[in-house]
Amino acid sequence: MAKKRKSKSKSAGEDSERLQRRAALWSKEDLLSPADPAEDLLTSEEWISIGIALDLSTRELCVAILIFEGQTRANIARQLHKKDGQPVSPGTIRVYIDRLFQKLRVNDRVGFVQRIMRVHLRLSAAN
Repeated sequence: MAKKRKSKSKSAGEDSERLQRRAALWSKEDLLSPADPAEDLLTSEEWISIGIALDLSTRELCVAILIFEGQTRANIARQLHKKDGQPVSPGTIRVYIDRLFQKLRVNDRVGFVQRIMRVHLRLSAAN
């Protein structure tokens, strides 16, 4: 005699209720804040660990953080300065981004963010 199975609709209904209860814990405003989605996602210490794990220079780490935050090349160039105080050119930032993409074996910013998060999760799991 075959075992009775739970009906799919009941199981799906239970899953739906469970998901609704979980979603009710957070308001939409809570889920969408802060305005910058990358803000407070990784701490300075976590970024340093990522930089060490990926063998990034200090400048590459600075550029990586700004890419992760969604900054454009032009904005990154305005925020970073040479030793003489002059801003770095967007062309130089492009070179840094290309180098970072090669080091992380990604082709675009989405892949970059995914790789950073994967490295972060692996480092967190190891601790």
